[in-house]
Amino acid sequence: MSKPDRGVPRIHLASLGCAKNLVDSERLLARLATAGGLVGAAEEDADVIIVNTCGFIGPAIAESLETIRDYAARKSASQKLLVMGCLVERDIEEIGAEVPEVDGVFGLGRHDEIVAACGLNAEPEDGARLLLTSRHTAYLRISDGCDNRCSYCTIPAIRGPFRSRPADEIVSEARQLVELGVRELNVIGQDTTSYGMDLDGSVGIAGLLGRLAGIPELRWLRLLYTHPAYFTDGLIEAYASIGVLCRYVDLPLQHASDGILRRMGRHATQAESVRLIERLRERVPDVAIRTTFIVGFPGETRAQFDELVDLVERLRFDHVGVFRYSNEAGTAAAKMPEQVSERTKAKREKALMLAQQWIALEKNRSMLGKVVEVLIDQPTDEPGLWIGRTRTQAPDVDSVTFVHAGEAGAIAPGDFVAAQIVDVAGYDLIAQA
Repeated sequence: MSKPDRGVPRIHLASLGCAKNLVDSERLLARLATAGGLVGAAEEDADVIIVNTCGFIGPAIAESLETIRDYAARKSASQKLLVMGCLVERDIEEIGAEVPEVDGVFGLGRHDEIVAACGLNAEPEDGARLLLTSRHTAYLRISDGCDNRCSYCTIPAIRGPFRSRPADEIVSEARQLVELGVRELNVIGQDTTSYGMDLDGSVGIAGLLGRLAGIPELRWLRLLYTHPAYFTDGLIEAYASIGVLCRYVDLPLQHASDGILRRMGRHATQAESVRLIERLRERVPDVAIRTTFIVGFPGETRAQFDELVDLVERLRFDHVGVFRYSNEAGTAAAKMPEQVSERTKAKREKALMLAQQWIALEKNRSMLGKVVEVLIDQPTDEPGLWIGRTRTQAPDVDSVTFVHAGEAGAIAPGDFVAAQIVDVAGYDLIAQA
């Protein structure tokens, strides 16, 4: 087989970090392809290797640096290694010091320069994306940056102040994605509940969801990264009334103790968050709630941790993510006294996840016998067995539903099937189509 013209740069991109970073990668790939590059090349065949880094917390930085080092160790003399993204914004000097083989570093929003570094001429930005997700699902970023300035968080320093995208622009992009075959849109931003507050106020998050829900052929609409302090009654009503909006609330609470919440700068007390969850469950009885918590925040006592465990056991969340506090230079929390040991953080992480494990198992067992709609994502190695998700399972972060196709006929990624829950496997569900 003949190889493509070597005058056309072949490009390999590795995207690390969150879904917001993934959207940046998708936009860059579209710019490179429009400019004439051959994107999606295997590493060994590429002329240019690009690593889109994450710099959010220590473990993410370590992963980014390890990935860059691995590519640097393998690259040939004729290959370029370019590094972009959040880690560059956070500490450009560290990359050069750690990996001198890197040929270029680029912060956020420097796509024109990256295109030029690949030997191409950049076309004007048109918002196009080359999806790195399955073709039936995509992330829709509605804002960038953050104004909350939680004391542990580096996002404002990396991505700047909160900025909403114009509603018309968002809806137009969503329509284009659906026209390309996307059937599930996952709405993202550092704080989606603040959407529109920096604009003229005519369209808030509830109004935007209503507009997105009107797009023909869109089956599932999912809202991620909400904040308990800005979750309005209007948004609760949107969950109750918008049919395509998945009754799945992603609500990072981060802790239960009011003392810890104040030091975190979370702007919502435990009582306020509990009341919000009560209102959600009253108005939307079948709602599934996902949350995340940080253990080992500076000054966290055993009593405050026990308060967190008690909250999890009382509120019985559907999905819980637990993270050990990461001391990040430049944040207010990094300077706080009474830093918690790594050993204690690890013990508390394990204890909290164990408490949630029993809740998740009980919730899964309560699903036995029910028939649910499942979106098929991909096949497994076992014939007739597919990996999918219900409306209450978000991509990448939650459990999945394994679907036995049986004699139901051909199933393909992107199909929506009715399946009966017949068994559970830890956090995952087993279903029969």
